[in-house]
Amino acid sequence: MKIMTAIVEGMTSFLVKTLLRPKVYYVEPPKRRRRLDAPSLLIINHTGHLDGPVVTTMFRKDKIHNLAAKDRFEQKGFGFFLRNTRCIPIDRQTPDISWIHESVRVINEDKESVAIFPEGRHGEHRKQLPFHPGAAMLAAISKAPLVMVYIDGPVKVLGPRVRLIVSPPFHLDTPTNGLNSDYINAQTEMLQQKMKDLMDELVRRL
Repeated sequence: MKIMTAIVEGMTSFLVKTLLRPKVYYVEPPKRRRRLDAPSLLIINHTGHLDGPVVTTMFRKDKIHNLAAKDRFEQKGFGFFLRNTRCIPIDRQTPDISWIHESVRVINEDKESVAIFPEGRHGEHRKQLPFHPGAAMLAAISKAPLVMVYIDGPVKVLGPRVRLIVSPPFHLDTPTNGLNSDYINAQTEMLQQKMKDLMDELVRRL
């Protein structure tokens, strides 16, 4: 399994660099080039199926587990890719929360990072969809540092060069009355605003 994962991820990285030619901007220069300071939760906007491979390639020296729709794991070809690139299935049809437990385990026990796409489905170019609360819930439970990534998509093979911008790491506000719905909703709104600000910063630099 580890050998197959290494092969698939290596091939994916080569293809992403060759066909998509990602260019990465940072709000603040990183201490180490394209390395995360600690096991983190990456919050990413969703432009298409290639978002995960792009971010995984960008942080090639870190181990990133992408959250992906469970039904995609059963698709021919695409399912093989997901099963061999550290992806965690998330069931969008039921209230199952096993993906939260697995993500927390990956961050706190395996000391590896998780990427989540809180819009839940593909958005349009520079039009942000409402965030689902799962990202804030996972961040609050794992207590992991958050790193936001905005992809100026949609990402297309042999299309325009992919451009991304990365935020410095930060943490959620400390809850004063526990992880209640008001807290989660407020943190979700905060994350959504941060993503918009990140988009505006990238557009300013282009």
